[in-house]
Amino acid sequence: MDIPLTSFIDFVLKSGSPKMTSAKKIKSQSEEDYNVATDYYKRFREAVQELHKKDLQKATLLKIVGPLPPNKVENYKKMAEGYKKFLGRKGVKWFKPSRENWKQGNLNIAINPELGLEWDGKKYLVKLYLKAEKPSKDRLASILALMNHTIVSTDCTFAVLDVRNSKIYTYENEMDLMMPLVEGEAKALESILSQI
Repeated sequence: MDIPLTSFIDFVLKSGSPKMTSAKKIKSQSEEDYNVATDYYKRFREAVQELHKKDLQKATLLKIVGPLPPNKVENYKKMAEGYKKFLGRKGVKWFKPSRENWKQGNLNIAINPELGLEWDGKKYLVKLYLKAEKPSKDRLASILALMNHTIVSTDCTFAVLDVRNSKIYTYENEMDLMMPLVEGEAKALESILSQI
């Protein structure tokens, strides 16, 4: 069963009845075909990728996104401002990011950093975090540990970018301490999904 990384991490970090709610949501998502209309952040992710692939000016980011429905305008504006602030004066170069699948039992979780960026002589594989609330330490550690565990890359630094707050978090060795928890939660999720 294919499960989005974000949904899986949401499950990992919940406890009690919210964990069951999260599992039911994952089950429901897996039974539906992917729908662009329900992917709130898709156009932003694609615009950032296009910005770098075509080496465009950061000021054009919202133009690349194009017209938005009224309910997205403010959020997309905040994300664009945060992303441009993160770029600052960095001279970034694009490269195609590695993408791998982490398999646990019947679960298949895509580990898919959206960006491959190089600046100051270092290469980064960057997962974009686009939600309004700040990412928790455990969320960051879980994502970065999974990236390190799954993507074979000797010359890249794994990173999560909190886009709205222009803050980048990079992988640290102690984050691997999350892997036994993450693996255990994958087994728990697989068991729950088989029973609901």
